[in-house]
Amino acid sequence: MAKKYKVGSVIEDFSFTTPWDGEKSFYSASSGKRKVLFFLRYYGCRTTQLKLRELAAECGRFFDLGAQLYVAMQSPVETVRDNLEEENVDFEIICDPDGTLYRLFDIGYIHIGYFLQSLPAGAPPRPQKFEDKLRKVREEAGALGITHGLYEGCEQQLPAFFVLDKNNKALFVHYAEDIVDFPSIDELLEYL
Repeated sequence: MAKKYKVGSVIEDFSFTTPWDGEKSFYSASSGKRKVLFFLRYYGCRTTQLKLRELAAECGRFFDLGAQLYVAMQSPVETVRDNLEEENVDFEIICDPDGTLYRLFDIGYIHIGYFLQSLPAGAPPRPQKFEDKLRKVREEAGALGITHGLYEGCEQQLPAFFVLDKNNKALFVHYAEDIVDFPSIDELLEYL
């Protein structure tokens, strides 16, 4: 049953598919460990690619505190395998191309107007902070040579982030307001 989790909620067990290890149970895979669960968009998204690079560079900080990292994406197994080498990924990638887990966690969608060059009449204006963050992401991605890849899943899918204790109780929950609304690594580490 879909529900928005909040701090103090116990995350229900769920099954997930990885690009290299097949299907797993979240409780079994993460038994007795603290964990951070990221719901990004899909691999082709420049923002997702930037986040994956950041996590690859920073994952040791989480591991030093005894936490495991899980990154859910709307990409199918094949896309992840085609773009990432297993030996270069130190965290668990969850492939959810049909959005089952996004619905289970009740992660919402952004208004389509955020993607249009000019907004239709009556659409709410895009906040300036979104415009500024999006411009920064585009500049960072461009500087690293990251280009937009395949469009997969729901283009309007929002991200979400959870820090969980050893018993899967939520210590931190963040449902994003837009596609570039991310807590910092330092902020997430504070909850571990």
